[in-house]
Amino acid sequence: MIENWSDYTVESGDFKMEVLQQRFVPLPETAVYFELSGEINLYNSQVMKENLEILISKGINHVFLNFEQVSYIDSSGLGVCLGIHSRLMKQKGYIRIISPSEKVRYVLELTKLRSLLQIFPTLEQAVKSD
Repeated sequence: MIENWSDYTVESGDFKMEVLQQRFVPLPETAVYFELSGEINLYNSQVMKENLEILISKGINHVFLNFEQVSYIDSSGLGVCLGIHSRLMKQKGYIRIISPSEKVRYVLELTKLRSLLQIFPTLEQAVKSD
């Protein structure tokens, strides 16, 4: 389906969004797993959104985002997650957040988005949740 996953790695300042192919957990063929690090904010959330939208247009409808190394997320980053969530739900897909850092978890709780977005402690649990 996707020929070169490295084309979807994005770096902007201290933000990095990288596709990881070498996993110990098998994913559906229409899935992608990203590890993100740094801050997700107004300055880089648009490139994150564009990257995910390109993949969705190519048939990806299961998105796993590992937020373990994300130190901060603002409303624009949350907006990207919600927009992708909405788009994937219409296609019978999903976005799943893996292992959010303590600061990100706090923001998700504060905004009540924890109940809307699917959050899992590990990739394995997120995949098994189907």
